Amino acid sequence: MHPLSEFFRESDKRYLTAAELKTLGRYTLSLPHRLAIYRQIRDQELDLLQPVADGLESAMAGMSVTAIEQSLKLGIAVMRASAMAMLTNDIASLDDTLRWVSQSQSNHGSQQMDELCFQLVAQQLEQRLEAAHFKLLLPYLEPFQKLATVAA
Repeated sequence: MHPLSEFFRESDKRYLTAAELKTLGRYTLSLPHRLAIYRQIRDQELDLLQPVADGLESAMAGMSVTAIEQSLKLGIAVMRASAMAMLTNDIASLDDTLRWVSQSQSNHGSQQMDELCFQLVAQQLEQRLEAAHFKLLLPYLEPFQKLATVAA
């Protein structure tokens, strides 16, 4: 995955190679799909997250409302950051969010709840997006699922 910024970073020094042009062409062709995915997530955010909130409350019945809200806020941030990274084809843009989530989990000891939250978010996205759209988004969700597994 090449972020768009890589293609333009040295544009004044050289032309794109044939391979880079091919990659840029594939991205350009996928842009309408990426925009549709981003818009669907943005427009359906509340509908996507209500089952996640319900699932967290049900599975973590003994946890405080504040802890559940904190985990849900991380889930929202993860979903938004993943959608933006997918739109721009820039997985590296997730680095700051990954660090923030990791630090939050460390501070709050919320790895188990956050892992469940991220799973529920991914399940909702998989159910609501077309299969091909979910497949395009999945690589941008996986770093957070791996983070939860590594941190546990």
